[in-house]
Amino acid sequence: MYKEFLIKEVTQAEADAIIQSREPRGLFYQQNGKRWVGIDNMTGDAWCEEFIDLDQCLAWLRRE
Repeated sequence: MYKEFLIKEVTQAEADAIIQSREPRGLFYQQNGKRWVGIDNMTGDAWCEEFIDLDQCLAWLRRE
């Protein structure tokens, strides 16, 4: 299901705004130092997870 949605890279400021406002809905990621943060806001809950590798982050967002 999630594979068909566009995953968008965002800045730290954009990520903070998504987490606070729960808008826009979608799948996002951003680099935080040497780590990557995935933000799943498909349902408006802004679930976040941190990863050491971009591929792991994208796989989590795609539910792989």
